Amino acid sequence: MTTGALAAKHKELMALAIGIAKSCIGCIAFHVKASVEAGATRDEIAETVTVCIRMGGGPSYIYGTKALERYDALVLG
Repeated sequence: MTTGALAAKHKELMALAIGIAKSCIGCIAFHVKASVEAGATRDEIAETVTVCIRMGGGPSYIYGTKALERYDALVLG
C-alpha cells in the first residue's frame, strides 16, 4: 500500500470501505489503524463511512460505526 499514482492514505481508505462493505470487523480494525498511520483524519474516515452508507445502506451504517469506534479508541483512547 505504498504511494504510487494514489497516495497510501487513499488506498487504505478504499480498503476500509471494502472492509465495511464486506462486514469484516478484522478488516475494519486493520485498515482504520493503517489509515491513521498513513495520515487519515477522523473526518476522512467519517466521509469514507458516509460513501459506504450511501452505496450499501443499513449494513454499511452498522459496520461504518464500527470504523469510527475503532478510530476513537485508537486516537482518543
